[in-house]
Amino acid sequence: MALIGRTNAGKSTFLNSIMDTKISIVSDKPQTTRRQILGIHTTARGQIVFFDSPGVHKPEYRLNQKMMKDVYNSLTDADLILYFVDINDRDEDNFIISLLDGKENVFLIINKIDKFAKEKALTKIDSMKNIYPWKEIVPISALKKLNIDVLENLIYDNLPKSDIQFYDDEEYTLQSEKFYISELIREKLLIQTRDELPFTTFVKADEIEKRSNIIYIRSTIYVDKPSQKKIIVGKKGQMIKKIGEDSRKEIEEYFEMKVFLDLYVKIVPNWRNSPFILQDMFE
Repeated sequence: MALIGRTNAGKSTFLNSIMDTKISIVSDKPQTTRRQILGIHTTARGQIVFFDSPGVHKPEYRLNQKMMKDVYNSLTDADLILYFVDINDRDEDNFIISLLDGKENVFLIINKIDKFAKEKALTKIDSMKNIYPWKEIVPISALKKLNIDVLENLIYDNLPKSDIQFYDDEEYTLQSEKFYISELIREKLLIQTRDELPFTTFVKADEIEKRSNIIYIRSTIYVDKPSQKKIIVGKKGQMIKKIGEDSRKEIEEYFEMKVFLDLYVKIVPNWRNSPFILQDMFE
């Protein structure tokens, strides 16, 4: 099942909400999700496999081209498509609508309804109900978990029936440990640097090693320019210290062990077009 929409429509928040655990990092920055994230949701009714794809956007770098390739692959492989829109978006996205052309099992998901009165959701539904032959239109709040149970039941009702379960009950994602740790660090970096570094960082967990009663992690933050490194390091190293502290707390919850986190910042001009870094990112 493909989750698609503009950047910041709430796809990753929804995935974390329905999975009841953190699968995708979340921030208010555009293009937070860069790789397709797999979420495996197994209940008594069956198994749903979610593909959380990057937000649909214009690909200006090799990085963005690879991100959009994940979107196209999701649309091709999915039995059901959930198209997420922010209730406050003024206009429909004609490009995304064009990507849906000819696809029958598409739900329109109107997200963030908790921010407005019920009439706002009804107005949004009315404005979009005739622009595509939606299978269902479901207003939700992924953050507040409003109507998530309703949507889940509708998903099960519309997925093809099968006696085959592709993944074990205990599995909930296929992303590697290194990738997940890298993403947690990037999330804290995005939160701390706010609007200063929207798209110009990549985080790689170079080493994860268990040493007696502690986990040692060495990770590199890649940036384009010296000025960006200066922002991340901060005055007297305070910014990178804060990023490290916030990251370490969540990583310790993940491992349920003490963590020693080494963070380094490396300048690689135009890294978003570097085939070597992109190979690391999408391996």
